[in-house]
Amino acid sequence: MKTLKVLFGIVVIVLVISACQTEDKDTSTPTNDDISQDGVALEEEPTIILQTNSDNLAAETVLECWVENCSEETATSTEIRSIDNATEEIPSTSVQSGTEIKVKLEGSKPDRLSYRMKEDNRVISESLEDQVIEVYGEGKKQYLLSAEWRTEQGKFQGLKTIGFVLDVEKEKGEEVKEVELRDTTFIHNGESYPAEFHVNCINETACEAPPTNAVDPYSEWEDEVNLAEMDADIGDEVKIDFPKGVPAPKRLSIHKQQGATGRHESLQGNVIEIMREENREIRYIVHAEWMRKGDKTADVQFGFIVPNPTLKD
Repeated sequence: MKTLKVLFGIVVIVLVISACQTEDKDTSTPTNDDISQDGVALEEEPTIILQTNSDNLAAETVLECWVENCSEETATSTEIRSIDNATEEIPSTSVQSGTEIKVKLEGSKPDRLSYRMKEDNRVISESLEDQVIEVYGEGKKQYLLSAEWRTEQGKFQGLKTIGFVLDVEKEKGEEVKEVELRDTTFIHNGESYPAEFHVNCINETACEAPPTNAVDPYSEWEDEVNLAEMDADIGDEVKIDFPKGVPAPKRLSIHKQQGATGRHESLQGNVIEIMREENREIRYIVHAEWMRKGDKTADVQFGFIVPNPTLKD
């Protein structure tokens, strides 16, 4: 019996040792390859800076997810749904329509850069290829700008979203007011003449209304205005001078009418040359158009009359 107990003890010891060896084989330290499958951290967390001209724009980080402590699934599940909630405590910045916001990055360049913008009840999503956001329109605009980093193999490394709010004002010079146009003059030989005018449309909404490109003929408004008469000679120059504060028109043209003969041409440098036959009245109508981003914002006609042009000696 004593021999059997000894043998049984030896067998138990051998089985225990064998089990321990098997357990050691099943447990291993993760290799570098195993770590890379979980994601490779960036050397440093990038910083996103927004600039208008050389000034930094007020912005706040609303979401960060880096692979060392956050997974892609977590980033996706915590994606910000409400732009209002994410930006409600961010102070707004006033900018003019037409401003370009440059996105500067300190650190690794992201593999994807995009933004969502809420204006009124409308949300627009855009990808950014050149790291520039162009701002147009008017009123409050709320933005969420997101950057995402991945390895060359497409493994998730990180996601960062910042929020900012803009109060967009119309670009200076975009809006033309009828009251300001009343100080427009024609200048001939140093003397100023009032530039009487007729408004085809004076704001973007009116200019977009049909008929879109209609220009009212002089016959329809000649009784509304009393065109100035100018004692000018053939070959003289007359300049149309817009008052300070009125932006330069995007396009200027001139219609010359003498009797039944009319001629329409573009106007360069605001200068009109008195031409046509002498001793016969000539009517000049200057057509001025103001535009923004291809849309007409004002359309006005100014006129004067040369009652008896003569050739200079």
